[in-house]
Amino acid sequence: MKTLQGLVLACAFALFITPAGAEQLHVGAAKRDTTPKSEWLPLYGVARSKLVAVIDPIHVRVIALSNGAQPSLIVTFEAGGPPDAASFLTGLSQHTGIPVDAIYYGGTHAHTSPGVVADAAVPGSKPYVDFVYQQMLDAADEAIARLRPATVGIGYSNSYINTNRQRFYELEDGSMLGAQGYNPTGPSDKTLSVIRFADLQGKPIAFIVHYAMHLTSMYANKFNDEGTGISGDVGGAVSGHLERRFEGAIANWIPGAAGDQNPILSNEYFTPNPETGAQEIQMMGRAVVELMEFYGKIQFADVLTALENLEFDTGDARVSYAKGLSSLPPYAEGQPEAVIGLSLMRIGDIALVGTSGELFNSIGVYMQDHSLLQHTLVSNQVRTVVTGSEPISGYQPDDYAVVHDGWHTNNRRYAVGSVDGGYTRLMNQLIESTNK
Repeated sequence: MKTLQGLVLACAFALFITPAGAEQLHVGAAKRDTTPKSEWLPLYGVARSKLVAVIDPIHVRVIALSNGAQPSLIVTFEAGGPPDAASFLTGLSQHTGIPVDAIYYGGTHAHTSPGVVADAAVPGSKPYVDFVYQQMLDAADEAIARLRPATVGIGYSNSYINTNRQRFYELEDGSMLGAQGYNPTGPSDKTLSVIRFADLQGKPIAFIVHYAMHLTSMYANKFNDEGTGISGDVGGAVSGHLERRFEGAIANWIPGAAGDQNPILSNEYFTPNPETGAQEIQMMGRAVVELMEFYGKIQFADVLTALENLEFDTGDARVSYAKGLSSLPPYAEGQPEAVIGLSLMRIGDIALVGTSGELFNSIGVYMQDHSLLQHTLVSNQVRTVVTGSEPISGYQPDDYAVVHDGWHTNNRRYAVGSVDGGYTRLMNQLIESTNK
């Protein structure tokens, strides 16, 4: 069978090589509000949730990076995922003249934000799509215009607001059912990583906050009898706290490998039935905004701790990027190989590594632990390619979940024992390509 193992090398790595003596980092950042106007509501979000009002605003944030020549962009939408790459990402590339491969394009995976998709059955969706597109372009233009000499540093702390959600329910007949729930003993990385960009006087320009958690504390909230309220969830709250504390700075919250990670408690929650052991799905009686506010304040304090722990702060940081595809052997004989893809944005000794799917937490932790770069942040909900051989997306479970027939393993695509090493090899090949 012909494989895609060689496609990584054949794939055209996009690499921006800085001219000798021009390593000084330049950074600019901007944001725009993408909250829908009231006349466009209702709109629809994850699992076709009906969004009827606004609890808190949502945004698109852009960080521009350069070593004095062609810039690169980090674009983050407070949305379930980034909008359609074939229109938004290619349009952004054409508008700015920046290659698609030089744009790290993702979303926070907030579950109470509208899908940016035009739907003839939803009258407000087309004007909303057009609005978000223009806001993205405006944010990118401003970020590029604000490029100035800068430094970059990274710090770490822990944040204890997430939990593994892969629970096995013991039923009355003695069988086990894998489903969503509360599993405090399952794999769950508590590491909070914070990248800080500052001007040469030390004033923050932008932040990247990286944490492995679904933004579901407000999912399926009961705003009123008609439906759910729009919210940027915990990521939006943390970004807002940072931007208020450091006036003029932009804060991008990005999700880590969070395919099996939830907030400890959300507006929708899951418990075992005390009599039958079966999964119960329950809802809060109202939109409990206090949950999101609690998590946001706790994590903001954790961010400040990480900023106190910056491991370095340098302006000598070359910006480079690469995207690539590879393959994993199939889960079962007769199935096609599983195509995987990654997007890499490297800033000196820091690597942002993105996948369009939802990696379970242990996969991302393995990749980070075995990366060629010590400071590697693996993220979900990042677009890796626009056309051609599309990599697998959706949930990508770890071996433990697959072997035990856990939740979200029914679409398994790759052989047991292949996922950790396969993704790590591809990641390190991309990193090596940026050393040239």
